[in-house]
Amino acid sequence: MKDVFIVNPNSGRESQYHLMTEIKDHFQGKRIIIEKTKSPGHAVHIAQKYALNSSEPVHIFVCGGDGTLHEVVNGIAGCKHISLSIIPIGTGNDFIKSFGDYQKDDFLDLSKYDEPVEQKCDLLKINGEYAINTVSFGFDVNVAKHVNHFRDKIPVGGIIPYYVGMLASLSKPLTQEYKIQIDDKKYPNDKYTFVVFCNGKYYGGGYKPCPDALIDDGKIDVCMIRNVKRSQIVGLAKKYEKGLHVQYTDIVEMRRGQAIHMDTDNKDVDVNLDGEIRSMKNPTVEIVPGAIQLLLPRK
Repeated sequence: MKDVFIVNPNSGRESQYHLMTEIKDHFQGKRIIIEKTKSPGHAVHIAQKYALNSSEPVHIFVCGGDGTLHEVVNGIAGCKHISLSIIPIGTGNDFIKSFGDYQKDDFLDLSKYDEPVEQKCDLLKINGEYAINTVSFGFDVNVAKHVNHFRDKIPVGGIIPYYVGMLASLSKPLTQEYKIQIDDKKYPNDKYTFVVFCNGKYYGGGYKPCPDALIDDGKIDVCMIRNVKRSQIVGLAKKYEKGLHVQYTDIVEMRRGQAIHMDTDNKDVDVNLDGEIRSMKNPTVEIVPGAIQLLLPRK
């Protein structure tokens, strides 16, 4: 098996130094390839290069944050000869939080991949692009836009840029009108503050829109929150972070499905895919069961 490390060089210097030390210590004398990304989107092309050559199995270690993971997934989705491991050295690493039995350090310890745990993983597909964690519409998309802006200006990681992004987003409308169809059930046109489709449990720096989401159940977990007022948003956010917002059944509706259509009246709307912002009209989100083979660190 060929071991390939796809590394985002924009990750922290200290994290990269420790990673390279780990690789040197653990893979000494072994056949490895280190590929460093050069620009946004480059990880997709690197991953595709290995996806197109199925002559031998490949173990890809994606080294970065959720953005790098998103790109690699879009390069290898559906490839049976490729297995994927996640080395979380980026500023945002929400996807690995879905694995409750693990700590971040478990994923960083390369010795734990000698006898890895195999895990099938579903993907979300929307207008030809894949997401491994979440697809979302509404207020949080504005937050994500601001987070991407503030990350370069605030010299701290973690949840701080997300809180700043949320505060900046309060100056814009909190709701947007959609007609939603989940499988065969059609919902009337309504105003929504959050609409989140989940494969993983967490997004946005640690918020938990779908506490019961599983990455291998062949279902999309859906969180729909209607018409939140500005006076409610901060209090709701505290509950949302812990997954306790589901108690507010007057404004929160949780569902599951396999295919979801968003009627945007043929207007472009912003969509958040694993933290990456896209603009789409009338998108459809589908679940793709078992599209990725994960190799998790040994417990």
